[in-house]
Amino acid sequence: FVPLEPTSPISQRLALLSESPDSQRIGYPTFLALISLLSDPSRIRQSAPATSLSPLETDVLNTLASGERGAESATPESISNIIDTCYSALQPVPQAEHKPKPRTGLMEVMFQAYNFAIGAVAGGIGAAVVYPIDLVKTRMQNQRAAVVGEMLYKNSIDCFRKVIRNEGILGLYRGLGPQLVGVAPEKAIKLTVNDFVRSRFTNKQTGEIAVAGEMLAGAMAGASQVVFTNPLEIVKIRLQIQGEMLKEAVGSTKAISRSGAITIIKELGLVGLYKGASACLLRDVPFSAIYFTCYSHLKKDVFREGERQLGMLDLLLAGAIAGMPAAYLTTPADVIKTRLQVVAKQGETVYTGLTDAARKIYKEEGFKAFFKGGPARIFRSSPQFGATLMCYELFHRMVPFPGESHELPQERAAHQSRELSSQTALFHAGNALRLLHDSGYKFGAFVPPSK
Repeated sequence: FVPLEPTSPISQRLALLSESPDSQRIGYPTFLALISLLSDPSRIRQSAPATSLSPLETDVLNTLASGERGAESATPESISNIIDTCYSALQPVPQAEHKPKPRTGLMEVMFQAYNFAIGAVAGGIGAAVVYPIDLVKTRMQNQRAAVVGEMLYKNSIDCFRKVIRNEGILGLYRGLGPQLVGVAPEKAIKLTVNDFVRSRFTNKQTGEIAVAGEMLAGAMAGASQVVFTNPLEIVKIRLQIQGEMLKEAVGSTKAISRSGAITIIKELGLVGLYKGASACLLRDVPFSAIYFTCYSHLKKDVFREGERQLGMLDLLLAGAIAGMPAAYLTTPADVIKTRLQVVAKQGETVYTGLTDAARKIYKEEGFKAFFKGGPARIFRSSPQFGATLMCYELFHRMVPFPGESHELPQERAAHQSRELSSQTALFHAGNALRLLHDSGYKFGAFVPPSK
């Protein structure tokens, strides 16, 4: 505790409790009476304090309140003031607020590598969980209504059933290998860039970030991932469509063999791997801007992050709900990207670019065609990002970066409260021991009468 100044008003009042005007020692019973008053001020009734306090406590209270030794009464206002003064004076030594030291250049690189690794693992888990839904979404989007007899699937559920019937359960996971290989850096770079840019726009004193800063961080994260996303998407889509092409080739004179991911990559070449990149940017930039902003506000405003530690279900729901508007509103760009990246079959419309694809789809199939596979996209993106962000945040808690703390303000307050209680107990014990020592080492011992 902060020592009292000898000239302070409270020190002068406390001196009135000494055993005599010439002594600065306070008797142990008087000390206990003072501690009792301060420990439970609710017992002090301003109207009639003597009815709830012991005689010694009443004397101590009247002396402190009136400022006169041996006073027999005091006004309720003076009693309230002296109690408040005592509490204000007996303050614990302020603890220096723990502020993380700024990272060095090497530590910053290691921290971003740590985020990248956590994001890669979390992204792989999220992608594997929802891959069958992604396959259904791709096949629904590639279905051309303008071609007679091309309507293989009535809806997403019909597509799901027919894939299982024609290709087996494993058909739902066709193309999962390249997806897992590509999704690790894709999700890792998206999460890392978003966290990095958000930290630069966040106010260091208040911890707040403007909505514009949140959306810009998400948009930059979406743009950065296209380097990995586009090659991954085009290979994955062609693997997912192979089942349809093989089924159609049955009974025809044209022989079609199943191709692996390596074969498709060799056929496309470096330039071909980035076919439809403009549509990929048109989809991923607004998706991430919407998603990360919604996710942050859902955690803070709905699930009350900061007031409590969010559990697995809270994080999963926040990620899943945020994925719904982000996925559906960007479906048109996803439809255009799919059409550009799929090899057109005989009799199907060929698209030369982003604008050409949008114009021809609208002319031949109408506005509704831009939202084909929208529900499947929601059912895929929503749980995927829910699982990914849940794993990402939980992994950060389970394997924290050295020097990083995820302690909530409430936890820090509870820790400080425990420290204060500990200091108070030591304060009481130390004063009691000092008073006992001053009274003599035989304090309380029976002293036989002298003969």
